[in-house]
Amino acid sequence: MSVAARTADDARTPGRARPAPGAGITVAVVGGEDADALALFARQQAELAERYGEPDSGAFDAAGLLAAFVVHDDGTPVACVALRDVSGTPDGRGGQHPPTTGEVKRLYVAAEHRGRGHARTAMQALHAHAATSGLRRLVLETGTRQPESVDLYLDLGYTPTETYGHYAGDPLSRCFALDLAGLHDDGSAAARRRPAPVGPTSGAAGAHGTGARASIAPAAVEVLAVAWDDPDAAALRREMHDTSSAALYPELFTGLDAAGGFEAVDARLGEDTVATFVARRGDAAVGCASLQQVAHEVRAVHGEAFEVKKVFVREGARGSGVARALLAAVEAEARRRGARTLLLETGIRQPGAIRLYRSLGFRTVLPYAPYDRDAHGIALCFAKLLR
Repeated sequence: MSVAARTADDARTPGRARPAPGAGITVAVVGGEDADALALFARQQAELAERYGEPDSGAFDAAGLLAAFVVHDDGTPVACVALRDVSGTPDGRGGQHPPTTGEVKRLYVAAEHRGRGHARTAMQALHAHAATSGLRRLVLETGTRQPESVDLYLDLGYTPTETYGHYAGDPLSRCFALDLAGLHDDGSAAARRRPAPVGPTSGAAGAHGTGARASIAPAAVEVLAVAWDDPDAAALRREMHDTSSAALYPELFTGLDAAGGFEAVDARLGEDTVATFVARRGDAAVGCASLQQVAHEVRAVHGEAFEVKKVFVREGARGSGVARALLAAVEAEARRRGARTLLLETGIRQPGAIRLYRSLGFRTVLPYAPYDRDAHGIALCFAKLLR
């Protein structure tokens, strides 16, 4: 197991105000062999070993860092992060990292000082230093057992990317990248335009639009509850598979024929589905979504929960609020059934859909069944508390 620890302290929770750094908060830019940085690095590795059963086995040369950043709270070192230049080094996928690429390493906040914004402070200092050092892109790796870190990175503007370097192909690794262009002077991400609702999305294969699209003039959308095998719903799911799921995630469908083909797999998925919705504009069916029961082992963790599945919006209807209307209907049905939590899974190749889900209050959680056995390293799991 080779996963770098990124233990964040301030992943945002819906309804929770993010604390501002206090007057006694300072950030020191130091060399990698600084005593405070080394002590915090060691604590980070100890926590990583506790979470994963082993420390990070990736290469880390403290002396070769561009810089390390140590956050002090009234003189006490409480957080750290490191930056190194990986320009031109092997990317683990047969190529090289582009010029002016930096890598974020060893983000850590001492357990007794979490929840005060120190991770965000450290990352903003790193961003500002990286930009002034001539770096244009940052990459980083974290693991599936650090959902709070994933949320922090997403909130800072990072987008998922394929695993790289030492972590390429590791199913427990999740990698992210950030374009440094447009950062504020303090290293914080520039304000992002709220993305237009995107589709397709999927709980099963995570197949949906890869980015925000141009807005489409709003039109009346009617969302209707239908049977799983409703002809419009079935046609939309098939279109989703043909145009999105299999194209974005071909590795997930190598055994589809052996499993009986799309129709057989789709029918089995419908057995655990408790509600299906089709969105219509006039006489045209433009999108679908479903709500599914979850396994007992998932309820043991999340309480009374349901999972969002098979959210899809046809190309011509994207950007007009269809996805949000469908998700609102799914959530309302989950609440009606007494759900405490609404779950969903999506893949790393759809940043636009991830932004949509997070804008609706979903936050990263530990992978749940069956995604905790994801051998491809592409799943990201989210949850929204309903009560």
